[in-house]
Amino acid sequence: MLGGKALELLTPTTGIRVDLSRCLHRRFSRTSCRRCANACPSGAIVVEQGPRIDPALCTGCRLCEAACPIGALSGSERAIGVLATALAEHSRPVLGCRAPGVEAHVHTGCLGFLEIEGLLALALFFPAGLTLNLSRCEGCPSAGMLPALTAAVNKLRQLSGDPWAERLRLARTPADLDYREAALSRREFFTFLRRRSTDAASIAAARLQNAPEPADGGRKTLPPRRRLLLRALPLLAPEVRSQLEAQLFPTLTFAPSCTGCTGCAGICPTGALAASADDPPCPVFTPRLCTGCSLCAEFCRKGGIARSSM
Repeated sequence: MLGGKALELLTPTTGIRVDLSRCLHRRFSRTSCRRCANACPSGAIVVEQGPRIDPALCTGCRLCEAACPIGALSGSERAIGVLATALAEHSRPVLGCRAPGVEAHVHTGCLGFLEIEGLLALALFFPAGLTLNLSRCEGCPSAGMLPALTAAVNKLRQLSGDPWAERLRLARTPADLDYREAALSRREFFTFLRRRSTDAASIAAARLQNAPEPADGGRKTLPPRRRLLLRALPLLAPEVRSQLEAQLFPTLTFAPSCTGCTGCAGICPTGALAASADDPPCPVFTPRLCTGCSLCAEFCRKGGIARSSM
């Protein structure tokens, strides 16, 4: 339903959901990945053939979700694409957590799940600006997410030297917040979209509404934040998009020791590596599908893969 009170994208449960079928440890037991545990400020995660979360220590900051390169951890809220669609109903949207007293048009769990890809996608979809309400973060048990979120926004501001990150406003105090409670009515919303039919906001809303989410699970699928970003990038001019992708997506090269066995294509969780149609086949790399998990390099016994950092 459009309009009315702030929309809350929640499920009755709380905490972090772990999809072990997607965890790198289930694909390759000898992986050294500990990103979720390393990101956790409260020491709530132990990795033993997959992450195990101690509910007595977990604060729900969702930094583990941001750190996981393949989307094996997630909060109890819906996907970021659904959240962005709900925000598009408001002319000057505000996103906030579900803590008492937080003013926002859309509420979700702790905003610690927002890393650079999700932030960039939101910046591209909302050229008029999007406010993140952080005014209640100080003193919250999940306040450990603030440095990471601030660092992600600062990194975004360095990409290509363009002001996309300036569209993201961090309201650290109530005085920084420009919140208007009333959402657009249904008629106002579609009038708003028609009036802006040539700009990025309406294009983005249409794509968010119509593009189905690929099924999750053990198949080769991208994390929701990457899927959302790939929908947002076409809003840019081709030359700007190419420049940004070169800075944002990992690069991978094959060393002379590569035998062309394509085992890396089989182990890759996102489909960024695939076997060519040649005879014999050889591995083919697609940067837009790579999330930098490094599982291919760990798996290759010949040391045939070298990946640059993002």
